[in-house]
Order: sequence, then structure tokens, then C-alpha cells
Amino acid sequence: MELRKNVSDRQRLARTAFAVVLSVVAIRSLQRGKRLRATLAGVGALALGLDVPSESGGLTEIVGSTEEDVELRCAACDQPIRPGQMRGPNENNEIVHEDCMASVE
Repeated sequence: MELRKNVSDRQRLARTAFAVVLSVVAIRSLQRGKRLRATLAGVGALALGLDVPSESGGLTEIVGSTEEDVELRCAACDQPIRPGQMRGPNENNEIVHEDCMASVE
């Protein structure tokens, strides 16, 4: 766990530093009249700056779950609903397997 945190901290620091360097390059290039270079460096800095994961967990914390935690379950049988399986809402507007819906009717 600690190694993973150190790697992500170093990665965040490196991306932030590279975004700052690209920002400086963009400003300097714009001052010298090199618009194409300034635009490319600015877009790169923006992309790296947006891609830097935040310390709080970013989007994962906003959503409240990770991809492994998200699992759609049938309201009738409580079994996971796999991608591609037929499903739909029941009379209570809960997601159920199509087989479970047919067995209730």
C-alpha cells in the first residue's frame, strides 16, 4: 500500500512539474511570436494539469465508488446482472433480470 501511494505521489509531482514547464514554454513562445508552439505547449499544459489526480481521490471520491465496487444487482434474486444480460424495471421501478420479471408475472 505504501509503495503504491509513493508512486502516485511521485507521478502527481512529475505531472504537475511538467505542466508548469509547458506553461512557461507557452508564455515565452507567445511573447516571441511563435503562436503554434505556444498553442501546442498550452494545450499540453492544460491536458497534463487536468490529468493530475487530486490528493482527495478526484472523481472516484465524488462518485463515491470505484469501478470494482459498482455492480448492478437484480432486485428480485440479488444476483449480479452481467453486461449483455437482458434486464428491465419491475412494477416498483427496480432493475431485475428479464427471467425474474417473467417468473413474477
